[in-house]
Amino acid sequence: MADTVDTRLRSVRFVLVSPLQSGNVGGVARAMKNMGVDDLAVVAPRALDMERARWMAPGATQVLDQARYCATVAEAVADCNKVYATTARDRHNRWPAFEPSGFAADALSVIEGGIEPGAARIAVLFGPEDTGLGNDALVHAHALIHIPTDVHASLNLAQAALLVGNALFTEARARGLVARPAGEGKRGGRQRGPAPGASASAVPAPVGALEPLVVEWMESLELGTYLRGHEPILVEGTVRRMLQRADLDQQEIAVLRGMFRKMRWKMENPG
Repeated sequence: MADTVDTRLRSVRFVLVSPLQSGNVGGVARAMKNMGVDDLAVVAPRALDMERARWMAPGATQVLDQARYCATVAEAVADCNKVYATTARDRHNRWPAFEPSGFAADALSVIEGGIEPGAARIAVLFGPEDTGLGNDALVHAHALIHIPTDVHASLNLAQAALLVGNALFTEARARGLVARPAGEGKRGGRQRGPAPGASASAVPAPVGALEPLVVEWMESLELGTYLRGHEPILVEGTVRRMLQRADLDQQEIAVLRGMFRKMRWKMENPG
């Protein structure tokens, strides 16, 4: 008898950024199906042969059929509250970094942490097979996922998705979010409830909600002459990373936008 996944685990979206191989897209769909994740987004695929993808996804073609296809990472994660990016490289400590088990605990705490458990949505970014994620994709991430390996650090896309998905599934089982077959856990294993602290606290606002705040922040810096002598694109990247690390909720974003509007009005109307 198979385990039954709580709908909260289905609040996870796997985002494939510019995948090269159609077979890998199908392999990811199969890995997702194995681990109770069914929300797939594909961003700007180089070439996508759906028949090849389906051939590599036996029993998981529904994941492919309901997948969303997006032009940009921003579009794919706009409604997500927290975004994680898989990477094999060190990134100079710009982002918090987790191994898969730590990521799973953090992600499920976000999903369970709102007033309505399961209402929050998280996304996991997987980069192209040849280059991995670029800075244009990483700018949307709140944190990184690093999968430890031996000397050879290159993982197949479906392998990476399976490892990340398995970490989520394992953590969900530990929190009692997966219904186990009858009798399991009565001897030799115990089922844990939700982790302490995962109660009704505000969850981060969707990533798309940050965009107006970023715009107003940059407009304020322009009006205040800060951008003279600073490269705007680099400043915007720094602003975006700070906001993502802050995990702001909708109310906090509204407060900050009000502050910036007031400051801009005062600068434009001195005296």
